[in-house]
Amino acid sequence: MNSKLTLKMDDTVIESAKLFARAHHTSLSKLAETYFKTITREATPRKKVKGVVGELAGLLKNKDIVPDKNDYIDYLEDKYR
Repeated sequence: MNSKLTLKMDDTVIESAKLFARAHHTSLSKLAETYFKTITREATPRKKVKGVVGELAGLLKNKDIVPDKNDYIDYLEDKYR
């Protein structure tokens, strides 16, 4: 079901949005709807993945991981000895 929504914005923002929508062959309403879907999707909890992948998912989130070139060199040297 579609409902009407009235927004108040700066005139220049509206004109820029109309030009953007026209250039991308869409309507201003569809553009706003897509934007609202995008920003609310981030807040929606995601389904938990089962098994080992689910257990590992997010394990390294917000970790500062810097690959060490020497680790890879050591790996290759051990592999080809």
